[in-house]
Amino acid sequence: MTDLKFFLPDDVPNQVSVHDSKVEQLGVGVSGKRGFLNLVFEQKKGKTILSEQQCEVPLFAQRAMYFDENVPSLAYLYIMSVSGGILQGDRYRIDVLLKKNSLAHITTQSATRIYGMNSNNAIQMINVCLEEDTYLEFLPDQIIPYRNSKYYQRVDFSVHDSSTMVYSEIITPGRVAMNECFEYEVCYLKTRAKNQNGKFKFIDIINLEPKKQNLRSFGVLDDNANVGNVYLLSPK
Repeated sequence: MTDLKFFLPDDVPNQVSVHDSKVEQLGVGVSGKRGFLNLVFEQKKGKTILSEQQCEVPLFAQRAMYFDENVPSLAYLYIMSVSGGILQGDRYRIDVLLKKNSLAHITTQSATRIYGMNSNNAIQMINVCLEEDTYLEFLPDQIIPYRNSKYYQRVDFSVHDSSTMVYSEIITPGRVAMNECFEYEVCYLKTRAKNQNGKFKFIDIINLEPKKQNLRSFGVLDDNANVGNVYLLSPK
């Protein structure tokens, strides 16, 4: 995986791309800052297994586990990172495929920490494909944007009309214990879902720029500090 374009969505918003100066430490998307994870699940002998995994550090995943006694074929998987968080110049991509009849629960080892940035931004792409009669719970831990961070995340789902997907995301106001509350530059999340024929199910955009917006205003966050969304696609 040497082509940086592979890690870059074609629709980075201006709110994020404007912060694209040279990084004086490690350059944009160099080794160690270009994370890739490809996961393929399939059903074999009545149990969902992780049949394929490709990774490029700092991203990787541990082996699938089976916790649910009521659904013993459901594979639980933790996405992990050897890095303490996402830094400026980081470019991450995660691809997930659930083949027919597979069932999986995916989460992260801990919160996604977006560190402060003085010259660049961070971008993460997540692409998930659910084939026929599959079930996915994708429930990552919360996003914590630190002071002066600039982050763009695009999540694309391709969900077969016969399949079910549950996805959630939570954005905190920052490191509240360090007296950081809404001190990041921008946290821009775009989530899109289509069916197997490319027909759009929904598009949802969250654009938070606390230094330019009054996030505490009525109709935005009001007296609340956290943003949480749950998306459910199901034929039932």
